[in-house]
Amino acid sequence: MKNTELKGYMTILAVLFSLFTIHQFIAHQLFYDALKSDSIATWGEITARLVEQNPANEAEIMKVLTSHASNSSEYQEKGREIFRQYGVHENLELELFPLINKHISSHNQLIYWGLIGFGLILFGSSYMQYKIVFHKIRQLTSAAKKIIDGDYTIVINENKEGDLAKLAASFRSMKDIIRKSMQDLLEEKEFLAQMLQDISHQLKTPLSTISIYNEMLLNGELPRQQQVQLLQNNEVQIARMNVLIQNLLKVAKIDARAITFDKEPANLVETIEEALDRLASMISDKHIGIDLEAPKEIVVVHDKLWMQEALLNLLKNAIEHSKPTSKVMIQVKDTPIYTELVIQDFGEGIAPEEISHIFDRFYKATGSKKHDSTGIGLALVKAIIEAHHALIKVESEKDSFTRFTITFMKF
Repeated sequence: MKNTELKGYMTILAVLFSLFTIHQFIAHQLFYDALKSDSIATWGEITARLVEQNPANEAEIMKVLTSHASNSSEYQEKGREIFRQYGVHENLELELFPLINKHISSHNQLIYWGLIGFGLILFGSSYMQYKIVFHKIRQLTSAAKKIIDGDYTIVINENKEGDLAKLAASFRSMKDIIRKSMQDLLEEKEFLAQMLQDISHQLKTPLSTISIYNEMLLNGELPRQQQVQLLQNNEVQIARMNVLIQNLLKVAKIDARAITFDKEPANLVETIEEALDRLASMISDKHIGIDLEAPKEIVVVHDKLWMQEALLNLLKNAIEHSKPTSKVMIQVKDTPIYTELVIQDFGEGIAPEEISHIFDRFYKATGSKKHDSTGIGLALVKAIIEAHHALIKVESEKDSFTRFTITFMKF
């Protein structure tokens, strides 16, 4: 029996029942001993008187007393008749039998007092048992109210086994879950506030630029060529804001787990080649060479569309930061334990003190030549890669190279 409260209560009942049984046995034994003693005394007196009057009847009297008389039924009936003449019969009130009445009265008092005593003990033990149980319940209730009020320092201890211990353990688990949930909500609130601040800062510059250009278009008599130039500049700023907003929405959806990745075994090399095809014009404009070293097929469990999104950001980043006429190296290596994808450019590189921040949202390296960067692309890459339970790391050397390594584990 694992319920210690019920086990303790049943133990108390068993002990009290055993003690009450012993009490009843002793009470009845005392009653029988007293009745036997008085019966011997009474019949001894009668026998003594009869023998004194007629000594010859002593043997017959002893036979009657020990139930060895041959004609006892005849004399029993004569005796009852004599008693009836004196008004003594079976229907007579018990009070008119002083000897028996005294013993029965004493015996009943002993029984009654025993019942009262054991009843009080049972009531007292039950009261104490339930007081302990309800005290623990009140403690849990008080702890629950404090948890609701935000006090997570409350300690709920119940070291014994039983249902109350299980309840206390459930309360502790509930407290930890609520505390973690509240901490997560607080972090999400701080993150949202920071993100809104960053978004506001990122949108402020292009909006201000568009506003200035619009004022120039509305208030000035500008030549057609200059008007076209201002409109083209506005279009660039709008495109920049569109990319920023789209990437922010993608990152937010991944963080909120609002996206279900359709992961299935697919050829990773084919995914890379499709991403390169989408960047063909950009590669051609920058005169960048692509050095792809990979087998024809390497199967990796991934969401093809989202993985292409991550690769597009990495490849665009590599192309934009590469020196003209240089190359971007892509290597894919497959082992029994993992699949490794490396994308490396030979451009401006990243300063050592900035490497740890490049996956932060809206972070832009101080020496970056890409002035229209929103600083959200690599954050999106990291979110997509981690959603595939893969690892991404970066290595770089200023004015030499930057290498991104993605590792897909197979177990």
